[in-house]
Amino acid sequence: MSLTTLVGVFATCTSIAFIWPQVFRVYIKDSTEGISPQSFLQGCCGSTMWTIYGLNKPETQVTVSNGALVVAIVLILFVCIKHKQIVWWIPVVALGVVSIFGFFIANYSITLMGWCTVAIGAPAIIPQVVRVYRTEHLYGVSAPMYALLFVCCVTWFIYGAMINDWFVAIPNVVGTSGSLYIWIRAVQSHKKFAAPVEAPTS
Repeated sequence: MSLTTLVGVFATCTSIAFIWPQVFRVYIKDSTEGISPQSFLQGCCGSTMWTIYGLNKPETQVTVSNGALVVAIVLILFVCIKHKQIVWWIPVVALGVVSIFGFFIANYSITLMGWCTVAIGAPAIIPQVVRVYRTEHLYGVSAPMYALLFVCCVTWFIYGAMINDWFVAIPNVVGTSGSLYIWIRAVQSHKKFAAPVEAPTS
């Protein structure tokens, strides 16, 4: 097995794994405090585009990791809907439109698909960074998730560079810095606040 393949497999594994601490936290703690549903929705749309991109490239690691990520983010968005952080039809419409758009663009031009995917996916973490910057109350935010995301983004950047696919590599520059910031802020918040300010939804 080549070094490139090993890095790709590791990147895929971290992509599949990193989101689940956040899924577990929102369900176990029944809290979305500090979470930006807009960020997760945009991330879900971006991962949907990446899945389509991977299918058409074809690039198995990109397809598998992002397909699993879509499933996990949908679970998080479900809790956000439950807590009235976002209305149900917005994710449904957004993911439907993105899927149709993605398949259409991919059949037209894989290069254009790459640019569109980067444009949607790369800034997805920014609303969460803004939310974290504006509040100390991050009870619903999983620090381990963002620690894993930091490792994930670094690995995908390396893998993208190794396969000379900068559509894969470059977006992770934003993810690396954003995830590191959120990770640090979440750890600080969890040490300071033992319970959420928001009332849990029964």
